[in-house]
Amino acid sequence: MESVKRLLADWVEQGLIPGAALRVVNRDGLLFACDAGRTSLPDGQPVTPDTLFDLASLTKVTATLPAVLLLMQEGRLALDDSAGRFFPDCPADKRSITVEQLLTHTAGLAADAAERRRDGHIRLPELLYGRPLLHPPGERVVYSDLGMIWLGLLVEKLTGEPLDRYVKRRVFDPLGMRHTCFRPDRLIFRNIASTEFCRLTNRFLTGEVHDEKAYAMGGVAGHAGLFATADDLCRYAAMWLGGEPSPIAPEWRERAVRCRTEGRGGARGLGWEMNSAGEGLSCGGGFSRNSFGHTGFTGTSMWIDPERGWAVIFLTNAVHLGRDHALRRLRPVLHDAVTARLLPDLT
Repeated sequence: MESVKRLLADWVEQGLIPGAALRVVNRDGLLFACDAGRTSLPDGQPVTPDTLFDLASLTKVTATLPAVLLLMQEGRLALDDSAGRFFPDCPADKRSITVEQLLTHTAGLAADAAERRRDGHIRLPELLYGRPLLHPPGERVVYSDLGMIWLGLLVEKLTGEPLDRYVKRRVFDPLGMRHTCFRPDRLIFRNIASTEFCRLTNRFLTGEVHDEKAYAMGGVAGHAGLFATADDLCRYAAMWLGGEPSPIAPEWRERAVRCRTEGRGGARGLGWEMNSAGEGLSCGGGFSRNSFGHTGFTGTSMWIDPERGWAVIFLTNAVHLGRDHALRRLRPVLHDAVTARLLPDLT
């Protein structure tokens, strides 16, 4: 993996990314680790195993998805349950939206809020109720933050607990994910990768969620807000590879990683993006068609390949450089470099 280390070091030196944490893991533990660069430019701390990254949309599959799967595993929720069952004040056009449609981004909800402002306040569930549907529920895939926000509210309604407290107790603590949290306390976590420059405060965001909607919701939301280290995500990924311990039963993990949206404009399982399309994804070309993953806007990604028995966690704070960064083209290059070193071991 020396070539992979050099690749990351070169990207840092060229100013393409400020810093990165890369991990390759199988169900039994760590295969490879590399930390590169700094938490901010020009003079932030070095990225280390203790560095917390703002996971952005990895929150969807690392917090909200397992929470929903646990509720289904316990019989408190079903994929065909409708929004109207739990939210009786839901407007008629959204009453029939199902849990499965929210998880597969086929609910017909808009991708985002009408506007994204860091100095605003979001009224829920009015935000979800007020925007018109883009298409009838179930018709096609439109990746939507709003659907995952709704699922976060549903978890809180069913459990009587805030989302952050529920997933800490039921998912993160059992897996030993001691550094994974919403709203990190900077007195405890002293090495946090900075994200974008905020013109409202005239400083870079550090330990404060980057996503505007999640910030307006107090930092805890179903679509964004989670912070974690790369090593903690190794524990989470290992569970999806069949490792122990696992709060989520194998049956429910298997259900989550079946493609449910063929012919509807995207390959989606429950929460996860599926690699069944086989091209143009951030995981490059070395992952099997049975692999699944997700990315986050701040510069994070996690791809899991149960067929080949590995997962790759690649965390950066690329958005620290602004939203027009190079990571979208770099991610496949990085994953191809990793799998080129792993694939010979399969023969």
